[in-house]
Amino acid sequence: MTDNFAEGLIARLQQCSVEQSKPIAQEDYTASLAPLHTRLQKLLETLPLCDQRQGLSLLDLQVRLRGRKGGLPHIGELGAAIRRLGWQRRRRWSDHDAAFAAKWYPKDPN
Repeated sequence: MTDNFAEGLIARLQQCSVEQSKPIAQEDYTASLAPLHTRLQKLLETLPLCDQRQGLSLLDLQVRLRGRKGGLPHIGELGAAIRRLGWQRRRRWSDHDAAFAAKWYPKDPN
């Protein structure tokens, strides 16, 4: 039983080393280096219009995007990027359910 475990472990380690030695596809590499507003625009294009019209939270968008160093994008940079794409923030200062909320909406065409 110990030999089977050791052989399986060695086989898995070899498989991992082969997978890591594969070159990164150019498309994946450039996608991770794209500016935040470009990645955000692609994400917004995938969201249904009905969801966009209900308003989007920066925190919800933040968890759907990768940051420069693999983590989450900085919330301030995300706010600047969505503003750059023409979205507007609307605040709801008080409510019985939530004390403060801010959502982002596409700019009205009028």
